[in-house]
Amino acid sequence: MPNTIEFYKPTIQKNTTQYINDVLTFSDSSKVQKLEESFKEFIGCEYAIATNSGTSALHLAMCALDFKRGDKVICSINVFPSIPEAVRHFDAEPIFIDIESKNYNIDLDKLEKALKKNQSKKLKAVIINHMAGDVLDMERVYALGETYKVKIIEDASNAMGAEYKGIKVGNSGGDITVFSFAPHLCNSITNGGVLVTNSKKIYERALLLSFHGMKGKSCDNYGNVNYIYDVVAIGWKYDISQLHAAYCLAELEGLKESITRKKEIATIYNKKLSNIKHVKLPNFDNTHIFSQYIVEIDKNRDHFVSELKKENVKIGVHYMPLHLTEYYKSKYSMKVFDYSVALGVFQRVMSLPIYPSLSNEEVNRVCDAVIKVASEHI
Repeated sequence: MPNTIEFYKPTIQKNTTQYINDVLTFSDSSKVQKLEESFKEFIGCEYAIATNSGTSALHLAMCALDFKRGDKVICSINVFPSIPEAVRHFDAEPIFIDIESKNYNIDLDKLEKALKKNQSKKLKAVIINHMAGDVLDMERVYALGETYKVKIIEDASNAMGAEYKGIKVGNSGGDITVFSFAPHLCNSITNGGVLVTNSKKIYERALLLSFHGMKGKSCDNYGNVNYIYDVVAIGWKYDISQLHAAYCLAELEGLKESITRKKEIATIYNKKLSNIKHVKLPNFDNTHIFSQYIVEIDKNRDHFVSELKKENVKIGVHYMPLHLTEYYKSKYSMKVFDYSVALGVFQRVMSLPIYPSLSNEEVNRVCDAVIKVASEHI
């Protein structure tokens, strides 16, 4: 029996072991600084703060913007729970918007209507995510932000390395953009995130809050904090360790090759799975970075998935609309058909394996399995 093809496996980059050894042997205690400097150079932005997770970066962004109880924040209904979760930790209120059916991003027409409907001093921000790395019409989003006087936070966890009109996501006009080095994994090999901004004010506030609101601290090569410092705000411990920074730095250096490989895999999927009954392929152009490769099954998606598992192919689903989850359904009295597009999409989509260490043989096995299941699917 052939080995199981996992939905996702991490790739160990060529410098990963060396960078980790640098930390473990105390020969380089500047991996965090190098990660931040490399990220700024890569994105082209003014400021970057490395954090211990993408969720930490997201919450830190909201802290830097001084979210308060009762504030309103607009986001897609089709997001990972970390987004509204961070909003709720301020006792603020998320306003959910349905998605468009083509690439599963927030519906900008409905977003504009929600902005118009909820105009008030309490309306603080819009949080945008880029599903599977598909970048929204950000010019329109930024224009809406200007018109309705709200901040734009981009959760680019699935868009690291993506571009918008030739400019890297994270430097195209948002107030704050956050990234994650572990967008797929519940039990990841590492945790790490980055907050980027071109605002000095936001950067300085976020930097202060990222380590206990502590001012005037400095650390030696072993991480010991000097004993003379001041605490000027209530902060968090969101700084990243040297060890995790070492891994993330190697990931960043290998990002271009990783994107290239995923595009190669997507090309194989596009070629071998085109015109297969019951299966609709994604409609993406050649600039897409394919954080996920999402296909639609025209009916009985769950049966299709179970049959693929019998062929030793694991898949994922991105994401469960939040109005179907117990907390948000109960908290905001949402009905199953309140977000009909997201509901319909969730019932049809599945994501095929796509990661740099996936071999061509494995990609072809996935294709053969999909073709086999589709031919027998009712």
